[in-house]
Amino acid sequence: MEDQKEKNRSQYDTTLKDLFEKPPQRLLHILIGREAVELLSVEFASTQKRLPDLLFLLKDDSLFHLELQSRSEGMDWRMLMYYSFIRQRYPNRILVQKVLYVGLKAWQSESVIEEPNLSFRYEVVDFRSIDCRELLDSPSLEENILAILCRIDNQNEVIREILYRISELPIKARADALTKLFILSRLRRLETVVKTEAEEMSLTFNLMENDVFRPIIMKAQMDSRQEGEANILTRQLQRRFGTVPEWAREKIAKAELPSIEEWSLRIFDAQSLDDVFSDKV
Repeated sequence: MEDQKEKNRSQYDTTLKDLFEKPPQRLLHILIGREAVELLSVEFASTQKRLPDLLFLLKDDSLFHLELQSRSEGMDWRMLMYYSFIRQRYPNRILVQKVLYVGLKAWQSESVIEEPNLSFRYEVVDFRSIDCRELLDSPSLEENILAILCRIDNQNEVIREILYRISELPIKARADALTKLFILSRLRRLETVVKTEAEEMSLTFNLMENDVFRPIIMKAQMDSRQEGEANILTRQLQRRFGTVPEWAREKIAKAELPSIEEWSLRIFDAQSLDDVFSDKV
């Protein structure tokens, strides 16, 4: 489970950084009120790799460090570490730091460090505090895609608008943009809506041929089948043995599909619940 979570976080990080590779000027104006000249490439040598998410050189020659985060744990000291390293690299430039939060739960950290000899703070901006129309009106497709993370009143309408702009792209670029949209939609639990709307628009993009979509769709199909088989097994047990105890329900809920199928076959010969769930062949 943890490996899957880390894989998902890696997909989110990669997708977001790809969309920020060309400075999203409208979003930067919302966040800091200024435009960027370029995205700086910066890495600090250490026994532990230290790489800030995004560092922009702004038109007034100041720097804007932006971290993209889907969770709040451990950010205070990381932001302080980044501040220190960036200022050492660029000692003559003013530095502003913010975290752009893309997570689903409320931000937990206080975004401040207060100690007798240290006072440090940074600002956190929840992506949902931004009206999606701000980015939908941008001429940049990257910002249009990022709009799915903003505050949305009509999910289907917004997603259709993004998909319409994606549909105008050449096939290869269309597939890449749709993949990015789908990955980000999972941060808002909108992947089903995106998939449904894309299918209704008949976008010429085979989801099962895409390396990102294929395992997601296959897992969803497997989960759906597993849930259906579990419900059938529970009803069969009720009919045969009466009330199904909590321990049996938990065992079914945690079981893989092959086990559920095997237990369903055992019902015909079993004399008790213990016979159904017995480890003996």
